[in-house]
Amino acid sequence: MGTAATGPSYSSVKLRSREEVAEGTMAFRFEKPAGWTFTAGQSMDMTLLDPAETDSEGNTRAFSIASAPQEDSLMVAT
Repeated sequence: MGTAATGPSYSSVKLRSREEVAEGTMAFRFEKPAGWTFTAGQSMDMTLLDPAETDSEGNTRAFSIASAPQEDSLMVAT
């Protein structure tokens, strides 16, 4: 088992929009923090702060970034 790389951490990223892109699949667009870069194929961990409910996996999930690096927002789909 490898060790996960540690990148920058942001405590608050604003949700810009959400939309159903297929039956049972939602896309979420977030503002991209200034100066934040990534390459195609990367993923990111997202943590909900003080959620109303949680499960045995905790409050953090990994998501593949579905937007292109040159876009001004970050999109994930689930």
